[in-house]
Amino acid sequence: MEFNLLYSRDLVLQKIAKHDRMKKTNGRPREREVKAMVLKNRKQFLPFLFLVLVFFLALLSGCGGRAQQEPEPAAAVPSFPPLREKTGFRIAVASDLHFNPDKRPDPENPHETEYSDELVDALLWDVRNQHADMLLLTGDLCNGGKPYRHEALAEKLRTLQDAGVRVCVLPGNHDLAPVTQTEFQKLYAAFGYEEAFSRDETSLSYCVLRDGLMLLMMDTAGYSAGSADLPGADIPDSNKPYLSPQTLRWAEDMLREAEERNLLVLAAGHYNLLSPYSHDESYKGFYLESGDRFSALLEESGSPLYLSGHIHQRAVYQKNGLTELVTEFLLGYPTSYSVLDLEDGAIVYTPRRIDVDAWAKETAQTDPVLLHFAQWQQDALLQYSFDNVKYMSERNPLSAAEQKQAAEFFYRVMDSYWSGNLSRDRETLEAMPGREPFYRCAEGYSYGWWLKDLIETASPMLKGFRLEYGVSKDGSP
Repeated sequence: MEFNLLYSRDLVLQKIAKHDRMKKTNGRPREREVKAMVLKNRKQFLPFLFLVLVFFLALLSGCGGRAQQEPEPAAAVPSFPPLREKTGFRIAVASDLHFNPDKRPDPENPHETEYSDELVDALLWDVRNQHADMLLLTGDLCNGGKPYRHEALAEKLRTLQDAGVRVCVLPGNHDLAPVTQTEFQKLYAAFGYEEAFSRDETSLSYCVLRDGLMLLMMDTAGYSAGSADLPGADIPDSNKPYLSPQTLRWAEDMLREAEERNLLVLAAGHYNLLSPYSHDESYKGFYLESGDRFSALLEESGSPLYLSGHIHQRAVYQKNGLTELVTEFLLGYPTSYSVLDLEDGAIVYTPRRIDVDAWAKETAQTDPVLLHFAQWQQDALLQYSFDNVKYMSERNPLSAAEQKQAAEFFYRVMDSYWSGNLSRDRETLEAMPGREPFYRCAEGYSYGWWLKDLIETASPMLKGFRLEYGVSKDGSP
């Protein structure tokens, strides 16, 4: 099976091979070894579970084989909270676009990743319709650093900017090679670099000043060291996520400048700062070298918010007055982005699901998948839940009735999580009749404890939050 998302098949197998107790059997890690490793060291297993999640997202859109047929309603499509009336400065934040116009939908079994051209158009259409003043893209703009893909994306961004929405971009680990740092700056000169108040000479980091706001845009590397051609660039040979001492000194100077000018600082980077796996060197591909130092600088300066991506799922982390908001993968379920409203001394976050159906109708699309996109995604989630329970039941048998109950439980948990309602729905979901058969059939499979972890740790902040410049108030705005 081909992996089309952030982590290639080779990287998945590399992660599996890292643990010598895991063996590959018919393309799947043996569940017995997986369970033993989880029980022995749950923390160590976390990065592998993110790979499982990314694999799960890749499969969703391909389930059911209903590509070019009129979808039959099977699952209720959840609604995201409506955006509040705009009264201040509005920033849209999207991440991990993985734009690749070369891939086109397979009529028999399409995936969201094959609609990147259309879904990027739908994102920009929705950002404009929601009256955003600015769009921030926090890395992995293209799926591979091919110049012509960057040029095609830059042309789309130019159209949005010509309509009055300022765009600022950052590189991710997929954006360079063969494109170099110097070429990236030229390709996206109009999207942050030209208007920068200051630029770090040794990386692609820069800052923009706008209406009492400083945007501190941090290049967290992770791309090929061979692409580093800026004078003084210091990228490790291992291509690991990295903030150099020079870049940290520059960032410290910018934070001092913001304090002197009494500016609100919003920092952004591709890699995470506060997640539990971004501080441990054993988490290859997630650990950000010198990330602790940078987060300490933000905390000391009173900066309230850091924006990131990379892990392809929505998340919120907090530490010492600093909040990190991770925006989800654009090409997965649900196709969404983040909206920040700056008003009355507060930052209000609301997740925004893109109305792809409305975009498709307005732009005269003819593909039935695009015209019924929300239902197509939802049905795929439902179908995947049933297929996965059926597969696990081959080893841990359930009756037909129990399989149906278990699949409904699995589906409802996932649906509630992605809708941001899992903390609210926790008790109701735990009381479902499918809970017990699901965990019974999931015995020895990673989904069992992963779902438990989702339910136990779900935060109301996934639905939205309000930050009053250093003071966080959980819950919907």
